[in-house]
Amino acid sequence: MPRSPLPFLPTTPETRASVLQGLLIATIVIGGLYFGREVLLPLAVAILLSFVLTPPLLLLRRIKVPRVLAVAVVVITAFAIIGGLGWLISREATKLAAELPSYRATLSEKIKSLRESTSESKVLEKAGDVLTDLQDQLNEPSPDTDAPQVGDAADRPDDQPIQVEIKEPDPKGLALYQSIAGTLLPPLVTAGIILLFVVFILLQREDLRDRLIRLFGASDLQRATSTMSDAATRLSRYFLSQVLINATYGVFIGLALWAIGMPSPIAWGILAMLMRFVPYVGSYIAAAFPALIAAAIDPGWTTVLMVVGLFVIGELTMGQVVEPMVYGRGTGVTPIAVIGSTIFWTWLWGPLGLIIATPITVCLAVLGRHVEGLGFFDVLLGDQPALTPEQSFYQRALIGDAAEATYQAELALRDQSLEAYLGGVALSGLKLAERDAARGALGANQMERIATTVNEMLENLADFEPRRWFDKLRHKPEKPADEEAEGLASLEAPAEEDADAEHVIPRDSLARGWHDDVPVLCIGGRSMLDEAAGAMLAAVLAKRGLGAEALPPDEISAGHITTLASTKAKAVCLSYLGLGSGPAHIRYLVRRLRRLLPQDTLILVAYWHEEEDAQAMKSLKETAQADAYATTLHEAVEVIINAATGEAPNGDTKAKTKPEPKDKKAPATAA
Repeated sequence: MPRSPLPFLPTTPETRASVLQGLLIATIVIGGLYFGREVLLPLAVAILLSFVLTPPLLLLRRIKVPRVLAVAVVVITAFAIIGGLGWLISREATKLAAELPSYRATLSEKIKSLRESTSESKVLEKAGDVLTDLQDQLNEPSPDTDAPQVGDAADRPDDQPIQVEIKEPDPKGLALYQSIAGTLLPPLVTAGIILLFVVFILLQREDLRDRLIRLFGASDLQRATSTMSDAATRLSRYFLSQVLINATYGVFIGLALWAIGMPSPIAWGILAMLMRFVPYVGSYIAAAFPALIAAAIDPGWTTVLMVVGLFVIGELTMGQVVEPMVYGRGTGVTPIAVIGSTIFWTWLWGPLGLIIATPITVCLAVLGRHVEGLGFFDVLLGDQPALTPEQSFYQRALIGDAAEATYQAELALRDQSLEAYLGGVALSGLKLAERDAARGALGANQMERIATTVNEMLENLADFEPRRWFDKLRHKPEKPADEEAEGLASLEAPAEEDADAEHVIPRDSLARGWHDDVPVLCIGGRSMLDEAAGAMLAAVLAKRGLGAEALPPDEISAGHITTLASTKAKAVCLSYLGLGSGPAHIRYLVRRLRRLLPQDTLILVAYWHEEEDAQAMKSLKETAQADAYATTLHEAVEVIINAATGEAPNGDTKAKTKPEPKDKKAPATAA
């Protein structure tokens, strides 16, 4: 197969062409977004404003207000608020600029005091002197420069040109109005385009929804409608809630700054509201400006600390208390996606892109969740795990990361038992490895690494006891009233016990011969992956109080199988993730084990495929002639425990005992 000239591209020509085509499309889309920003940016802002204004519009429509009048009321109110905020910012900024010269003396005194406080340490002074010397050297003209030296006219040579500086006069009359128009018209035109888009989007709301449904696919109305509904509801709720929360935050900051005597508190409140649209750091950036003014107006540091404290308290309250209550489970995107989209849209569309970055990201994530062709958006931006628990376990085992595999298992064991985790996640991950091995994508070294990782993880979990603080509240048994624990008494030590501890088999309930250290042998059928699955069964049995040992497939090879004749084990489990050469091999192996092992030894065949391969399991049961069969970890555990305690199988777990062969006579009983 030809090697790709770029190592990160697939080597298959078809997949390489697909990747290059995707990169080309992405480049064209990003270029179109950048060069078409004059039209696309107002359209995006208008769409987001439409999401914000849709709830009040529907409220007016619900009380029988005509559509045109309702749209006019909502749009006029919204733009009046936006215009009023802009006018307030302009007025407060002008007032603050006029007051700034009066703060110069206080700020100079603060800088002087800072210099005096660091006089004992000359580090800053020396660093400043070095920087000053470097600047002087850089500004010093070169001796051989052709630039004329400043001096008297008599010292200048006759052929030296005279430097001329051209100054344009200040604009007057019509030129002044043209200069003002050139400054004001672009934002006014953008605002007018946004207003026009908002009006028509709200007026044609249902028609636009139907067209988008047709665009996404009229053949699947359910999915298209679900997509539109989910996107509209999520964005409307998120952006409207964000506007209200940020407005509340701005009002709080403005009132608090007014209460402590800060100048222009309205401007700082509006700035705090706008900057809070920037995720994570916007509020703290907004705090820098009033903190600087506080340092200029107050000879001490009390006002500065109060300003910083107000911003920190307000942000923590909004971010940790109010937003979780309003948003619930969140916006559906990951924090890294929010940060990345903020940087991308700010670079692409400037300050307005900074504000609308998160809503756009939410919309793309929702579309990726419902539209098959845009599924990569859900993978890149969505807050759902990129890999299933089974895939994640397989990936960790494949790279030999036993520490991370153990950590994931410990997190899962806080909510479920070891048997449930190993049977539902770890064993399913080994099935993925078995499929890769069956198609030749997994080498012997990789299988050995997986088996080693699984064994190391099981060793780490052997003594792990997760803390489940609220188990006693979730699974509280019925008790008489006089026995009920009061207060926090129900959360004492018993709540920290392992969920498997109550299922430990008492030693006195075990049948004869099951008290030995290793009454159960779990042997891998064909490969090290089978051995790893057997090790999981052995770990669960050890948690239940039965000694078990996992053995490699070499123990049942032709040269070593005879060593099992001396074993004292009461049960032998043959572990298979795949049948390999078929049930005939297993039947031959069972026959050899039956001749070698004591008569009362249980032979269990565990084929870990549940209902995925029903025909193979049926054929296995018909030909293998084992004592019992299991397809899940729970079934295998129940079969062995029933044999160890002498109980009959119950529930869905049925050990299918085979009749004795016809040529084997029943032992004679004493008269």
